[in-house]
Amino acid sequence: MSLIELLDALCPPLGPPGREDDIRAVVRAIVEPLAHRVEVDRLGNLRVWWGDPQARPLVMLDAHLDEVALIVQHIDEQGFIRVAPLGGLDRRLLPGSKVILQPAPGQSLGAVCGLLPPHVSGGKGEEKSQPWEQIFLDAGLGSAAEAAQAGLEIGTCGVLDLGHGPLGRGYYHARNLDNRAGCAVLVWLLRRLAAEQRELGFGLVMNFSVAEEVGLRGAITAAFDLAPDLALAVESTVGETPGVEAARTPTRLGQGPAITVADGRIVVPRAVVDSLEAAGREAGIACQRKRPPFGGTNAGAIHLSRGGVLTGVVSVPTRYIHSPASVLKLSDLEQLGELVWAWLGRAGELL
Repeated sequence: MSLIELLDALCPPLGPPGREDDIRAVVRAIVEPLAHRVEVDRLGNLRVWWGDPQARPLVMLDAHLDEVALIVQHIDEQGFIRVAPLGGLDRRLLPGSKVILQPAPGQSLGAVCGLLPPHVSGGKGEEKSQPWEQIFLDAGLGSAAEAAQAGLEIGTCGVLDLGHGPLGRGYYHARNLDNRAGCAVLVWLLRRLAAEQRELGFGLVMNFSVAEEVGLRGAITAAFDLAPDLALAVESTVGETPGVEAARTPTRLGQGPAITVADGRIVVPRAVVDSLEAAGREAGIACQRKRPPFGGTNAGAIHLSRGGVLTGVVSVPTRYIHSPASVLKLSDLEQLGELVWAWLGRAGELL
């Protein structure tokens, strides 16, 4: 499967934080025939080994399964649904949006986010975003009883959705490129390892982590349990947006994968940055450095585990992340995969 085929497979499944059942099942079905060992830990992290699962030293590649989402906090007698955010979802996005609710794993229910028409609003508040307390969903259910019959309850999660697929010339859009793009790269790497039967000289585990968007929770427990010697978070990060000055633009689309030097949660060791950039040069891959100190990833949790883990971050630049309309350039994603592939050939130098 190509990376675009993997995006087509991995972007549709729902994956609110702590409710990653659907996307985890899809990833597991793809990787299980390829890997030497596959398991799900207590929190729901999907852990996939290439080579001997007991091999040491151990390199950990991480990409999170979850996406920013909503959670139901109240259903009134007319069937209208009040929600709260799960992760960094901007409430400005909600009015007039399509929502997919997840009553249970494998189930979905459509809804829209209601919007007060200007005919009755009197023009008041048009320039202000609504507080979460005033935002409501309409699932076409006429009462709280009908909502209950449809499987909705306090704690039901959902996501904003505008579909997914190619965009323009060489771009791709989806609601959850943060971080289904990173997941796609890890699956692509495993398929290539299996096709070439590559021996690495160290243990390799790919961790598809849960609950990154609500505090890096899956990565915290997985890193402690796995105790890797070296780790790399494979991510999606903020790309350029019109109106944002260059100094506050972390990355730009079309300039290749981004290597993090520092962000809000980690200062990447110089040796790891040098190793990634050397791998890029040797493979003829144009890379960019992500401008600090914006954002944070699972690397922030992994590098602090136990006695410390040498950890880096590589990302695909993506516009409008944490929205239902995030956009990446496919050539950047392809180069990100090639960069990690090349870096695996140098990783032994850091161990």
